Amino acid sequence: MNNDITSRIPPNDKDAEQAVLGAVFLSQDALIEAMEYVDADDFYQHANQLVFQAMMNLNDEEEPVDVVTVQNELDRANQIEDIGGVSYLAELASAVPTAANTTYYAKIVKNKSTLRRLINAATGIVTRSFEEDDDVDSIIDMSEKEIMDVSENRNHKGFRRISDVVKSSFEEIDKLYDQDSDVTGLSTGYKDLDDMTTGLHKDELVILAARPGVGKTAFALNLAQNAATKSNATVAIFSLEMGAESLVNRMLCSEGSIDANSLRTGKLDENQWNSLVVAMGSLSRTNVYIDDTPGIKMAEIRSKCRRLLKESGHLDLVIIDYLQLIEGTGQENRQQEVSVISRNLKKLAKELHCPIIALSQLSRGVEARQDKRPMLSDIRESGSIEQDADIVAFLYRDDYYRDEDGDGDNNDQGEPEDQDVGEVEVIISKNRSGPRGTAKLLFVKSYNKFSSIANIPEN
Repeated sequence: MNNDITSRIPPNDKDAEQAVLGAVFLSQDALIEAMEYVDADDFYQHANQLVFQAMMNLNDEEEPVDVVTVQNELDRANQIEDIGGVSYLAELASAVPTAANTTYYAKIVKNKSTLRRLINAATGIVTRSFEEDDDVDSIIDMSEKEIMDVSENRNHKGFRRISDVVKSSFEEIDKLYDQDSDVTGLSTGYKDLDDMTTGLHKDELVILAARPGVGKTAFALNLAQNAATKSNATVAIFSLEMGAESLVNRMLCSEGSIDANSLRTGKLDENQWNSLVVAMGSLSRTNVYIDDTPGIKMAEIRSKCRRLLKESGHLDLVIIDYLQLIEGTGQENRQQEVSVISRNLKKLAKELHCPIIALSQLSRGVEARQDKRPMLSDIRESGSIEQDADIVAFLYRDDYYRDEDGDGDNNDQGEPEDQDVGEVEVIISKNRSGPRGTAKLLFVKSYNKFSSIANIPEN
């Protein structure tokens, strides 16, 4: 390892650290300001760590914070000599003339602390890589986690005054009042679904679940197409199961209403060729990006989304097919891993400020019931998924279960060969910001295409 790097003094600012502590001696309110950004471990000088911890202890006990009380607190812990004696406290008390810039100094201390954490994480990564004691995947997983921990430690927000939030809320409501549509988010392209959700909203995690073969991938691709072609949205698709070419072929079939089997075999008639050319042109003009990396990890998804956001200027929708195929760290059981992945997807939606649709498998328990419409408890591997999600939607097709002998585990079982067009229920079982209910759509299997249909009145 390069000695020029390891022998260098880690980033720190002695003057900023002393300024924070000195400001607290001038005003106890300064301690409250400082604690919003730093804790004792963020100080580089050990003496400053001890002094700040003593100040926080006094604050917790609702005692005044001054030179005398801090000295007594340090005496009680047998730490007064560790900081250099009472003379150091007197030096701190005269470090700054005013407590007005406490926040500024605290941010400097925090930034230096973050750099030190980053250096420590990177040094650990380099050391493990040289030692080669673990397999490469384990080293990469541990490295990703350590870097993410540094980032999460840095990204935090304080309180916002309600008057500021009310003002921004009013501005948003006023903007919505002036628009003609009731869809306030990104339109799904399906009126009944938009009526319940008012579109896909920023910061939302949407879970779309169904049994294998029901059509959740096709539906997600239709949502991506509608967003990209009708709303000019930038869409990122992570396909962990299918290759990019297979996804695009499905999108071409849907966009051009082309029979999927004809496209697979290349046996297209003249009308289909014309439709294919038009569909290719339409999709080529969209801002849809596909990543088909198998076994991708959350850290990679986050990194790629942030890069795409930076390069394109905006990211309006992220689709992940599907959640259970995202690889975990390998350090917990699978249910715990899925819980962590689900929680991180919600964090990512808030960080990117865009909706994320994550597809999910359902357990076999749904097959055992007489009414096979999915419920929240059917989501496979983790109950925390439904807790993290803002919207949970299920796809249900009655014709999928019409064959009593089929268990529905592949694309053919339970589906009569001659039925190409069928009704699909999109069941909204959880909706944090709106009503629950069912939207009925038409699904043309040969085109991989969903369409809106008029509501059928109950008899």
